Amino acid sequence: MSSASAEFGSVSRKQLRRSEKKTTRRAERHAVRGFLTILSTTGLMATVALPSYGFSPDITVSAGLGVDSELVQLSAPSQGLSVATVKAVSFSRGEFETADASEFQVKPSRDRYTGPLAADYLAIPRFTQITSSNLMKAAAELVGTPYVHGGQTPNGIDCSGYVLFVYSQFGVELPHSVYQQAKNAETIPIEEAVPGDIVVFNDFSHNGIYAGNGNFYHAPQPGDRVKLAPIFTDRYHIVRLADIQN
Repeated sequence: MSSASAEFGSVSRKQLRRSEKKTTRRAERHAVRGFLTILSTTGLMATVALPSYGFSPDITVSAGLGVDSELVQLSAPSQGLSVATVKAVSFSRGEFETADASEFQVKPSRDRYTGPLAADYLAIPRFTQITSSNLMKAAAELVGTPYVHGGQTPNGIDCSGYVLFVYSQFGVELPHSVYQQAKNAETIPIEEAVPGDIVVFNDFSHNGIYAGNGNFYHAPQPGDRVKLAPIFTDRYHIVRLADIQN
């Protein structure tokens, strides 16, 4: 009996040791899995937490948000994902100074005109001869005058007001209307036009003073100024308001 008991006790201790080893190995495997799980979770959280410029460094640099062109540096690809590591980031809102509203007001480019008006010139004409040279001189002097609807002075002028004011300096009285000016004039062939004749759009929406070579002086539109420019349409005709002596 004593020999059988000893043998049984020896078998039981061997089984106990094998059982302990199995338990130890299972515990080690669980510990490794837990560590890997924590490591993976931490990496994903860090990736999500990266700011948007970490995924588009070129856009960030072009927007001027970085200290220099080496704002970010891509790490080695990991499982198909390249993570950008931030090297340097600097943000600046810039500087500004307060300004008074008067600084943004549009100031006239010339002193306010206080000279003779059309009525004054009709009473005492400035020019005694109606020539192309004199007409071009009078027309060119008004270049830069701002367009003002209904205006007929160098302080502000519209297209028919411009023609009216120029011709008043020669003692020629005209109505302030494209249509009426055209109807009171002689229509001539375009090939016979000379500088000083009047360019009239066929729909009577606009007119100006012919300057030769397909150009005319005119007061274009609100926001613009009197200028010398090409006749920008082929839908026009020429009228003559006075006998131009050349």
